[in-house]
Amino acid sequence: MQKYNVQCRFLRVYLQARFSEEAQKSLKVKAGTKAKVEDDDSWKKLIYQDKKGCYIPSVQIMGALIGGGRAIKKKPYGSFKEIVQSYFLVSPEKIYFGKKEHDFINESYPARKDGQRVRLLHPAFNAGTEFNFELLITSDDVDEKTIELILEKAGLEKGIGAWRSGGYGRFEIVGCKKI
Repeated sequence: MQKYNVQCRFLRVYLQARFSEEAQKSLKVKAGTKAKVEDDDSWKKLIYQDKKGCYIPSVQIMGALIGGGRAIKKKPYGSFKEIVQSYFLVSPEKIYFGKKEHDFINESYPARKDGQRVRLLHPAFNAGTEFNFELLITSDDVDEKTIELILEKAGLEKGIGAWRSGGYGRFEIVGCKKI
């Protein structure tokens, strides 16, 4: 069993996107209706925040790690995706990054299935924001260089949050210390 303390910093803006049932319903409007959002506080449906402050759910980091594992090929065939899914655990469940409020609201207009565009407001956090998490790997078969490469690919190529395909939510590994 291996345990690491991982320190990260956002290279690009991180857009939070909690697509709860209520938030999804606002995007799934019947075809033929006009795309209109009258709720200027709609971003509140997307933010990850509680009494302690804003946080990143560990499931987002885990998703990035799985993507990072998929990008690394192992010999003779395949990737590290299944290994990451099976042996990597991210904690805590809520990764706080020392902010009580978002830095700004990012406005976008994604297309629905019917071609209409709907206004969407994302709580956003500036590049340079740092966060830490613990990574537990329940197998000793994964070497330290591979773990670092998976972390690097997860942050630089996959990212977390909304609009990752546009480069948002990218982060770099500032430190990775074995505990």
